[in-house]
Amino acid sequence: MATFAVDSNRQQMMATGVVEPVNEWIETADGKRRPGDVQARDENTGAPLWGVEVVYQSVSWGRVSTESVKVTVPAREMPAPSLFSPIKFEDLVASVRVDKRNNGLSTSWEASGIAEMSGAKVQPKAA
Repeated sequence: MATFAVDSNRQQMMATGVVEPVNEWIETADGKRRPGDVQARDENTGAPLWGVEVVYQSVSWGRVSTESVKVTVPAREMPAPSLFSPIKFEDLVASVRVDKRNNGLSTSWEASGIAEMSGAKVQPKAA
């Protein structure tokens, strides 16, 4: 898996207002994996993990498009970004891998926290 740092100050993102808990993955009796019922936690802080949906503009092969991704962030309380408001993340990274099901690329996005949301600075996270 290749992982790339993303400068949240240079890559403008807009929060859609959609936030969901990120659940731990479990293995089923037939050996498959699926999301379970327990919310996953950050291994360093123990804070619950949340998927914050964002949209951003991308250019690929000269074609401009809008992308939608969920950024996984740890937070003691559920983040509540305003609908289609600017959002910036701390230590944002994108990880890319080949999806074995279709041989296409799959990305996952993670950050250590939210730096700015709805134009307001976010309080530093407690460890």
